Amino acid sequence: FPRSLPVMGFQVDIWSLGIMVIEMVDGEPPYFNEPPLKAMKMIRDNLPPKLKNSQKATPLLKGFLDRLLVRDPSQRATASELLKHPFLTKATAPSCIVSLMRTNRVK
Repeated sequence: FPRSLPVMGFQVDIWSLGIMVIEMVDGEPPYFNEPPLKAMKMIRDNLPPKLKNSQKATPLLKGFLDRLLVRDPSQRATASELLKHPFLTKATAPSCIVSLMRTNRVK
């Protein structure tokens, strides 16, 4: 790594997960219509992005997302904390995903 770049910890992965959740719910990442570099700067510099289609998200998902997208990394949830979040603890067994994937597989 170049010496001028700060070393990023796992907290950046937590933030990235939040961005991916937004992309999964909205069907596109935040600032999708902006040029890529501008979008990255907006994500970095603006308030944390919000869901455009918040009506598609349950209160549990919204609460989970609020723990992921905290600007201050020291205040952001850790992976251990997130594993205990009701959004994950109340989720169905991972095995149910397998049948959904088989049913909806693109051929």
